[in-house]
Amino acid sequence: MLKNVVKGSVENTVWYDLNFDIDDCGGFCFPCDALGKVDEDLNPEARKNYEWAVAHPDKFCREAYVQRHKNTYRNPDHGTCICGAEVDLVDQYKGACQCEKCGRWYNLFGQELINPEYWEDDEA
Repeated sequence: MLKNVVKGSVENTVWYDLNFDIDDCGGFCFPCDALGKVDEDLNPEARKNYEWAVAHPDKFCREAYVQRHKNTYRNPDHGTCICGAEVDLVDQYKGACQCEKCGRWYNLFGQELINPEYWEDDEA
């Protein structure tokens, strides 16, 4: 059994883009904050495009707008193997995961398993 099993956490990431649409299929998009202030560290070409877009609003089919994006990521449960290595409880092979350091196998609850080479195959 893994020691010190820790329940995974959920992380939400939010980011914003300032969009200038030429038509329904193209335009410009620049990273910004929630109020539409474009990041200072744009590369030179992106900065040039941004300055052109701001100077030519008549070239776009609608006003510039801020778009919000959200990504949710779940960090896996994890624990400490007998060998001391950290093991993420993720489905690597048929609902089991392997310690990268010593090669022990665990199910997704952290219980040690025999090596999959000794598992019986359900196929007849």
